[in-house]
Amino acid sequence: MVDSTTPEETKDCPVYTEAPANKNIKDLVVDLEDGVPSDQIESLCMECKEMGTTRFMYTKIPMFKEIILSSFLCEHCGNKNTEVQFGGKLEAQGVKYEFKIEDEQAINRSIVKSEFATIRIPELDFEIPPQTQKGSINTVEGFIARSIMGLSELQEERRRFDPAIAAKLDEFITKLQSYQDGKVLPFTFEIYDPSGNSHIQNMMAPKVDPNLKEIKFMRSVMNYQEMGYPVNDAELMVE
Repeated sequence: MVDSTTPEETKDCPVYTEAPANKNIKDLVVDLEDGVPSDQIESLCMECKEMGTTRFMYTKIPMFKEIILSSFLCEHCGNKNTEVQFGGKLEAQGVKYEFKIEDEQAINRSIVKSEFATIRIPELDFEIPPQTQKGSINTVEGFIARSIMGLSELQEERRRFDPAIAAKLDEFITKLQSYQDGKVLPFTFEIYDPSGNSHIQNMMAPKVDPNLKEIKFMRSVMNYQEMGYPVNDAELMVE
């Protein structure tokens, strides 16, 4: 099953560029100090079309990289969200993580997901496509909880107009809930990210975590197209 019930507002996908290695990520968005939120910036709320406010904060994640957190709040309708940004920079290669979840501690492991990353739980044949959950920092439990929320959102309407589909979704949501609660162990949590910007925290660093496999890969033309590159540019990038 694919979590496609709560897509974010459709808009043109930004094209990421290979930023110079010595370019400070703080300069790519606003002038930020480490760990200090920026002043509030007026931003349009995509829910009610009124003006809300956005704040940015620059921070470093140990054993990973510099990131920028953006937090939006609309006082008119209550809409709020937090996203992770990478200053338009791609890693040298794409990355795939295979994380074996064996206990409650692993379910609460911190994860950075870029906007181009796909999350999969193969044991459930379940996939969270990039467009349904934007770039964010969450836990395994948190990502599953967001999916449950999205799948549950229109269930009352489905029960009235398509009870058979609603019943199947109820059954699947119950399965997802058991994974979120740690009642089904072990299971595999995978991230496939052509941008290379996703990250799963290694609690044993600098030692290797035997339950966490990180696989780097060279991007294909399709990978670049998925990130918004025109086909001609994508073909040039892989030459």
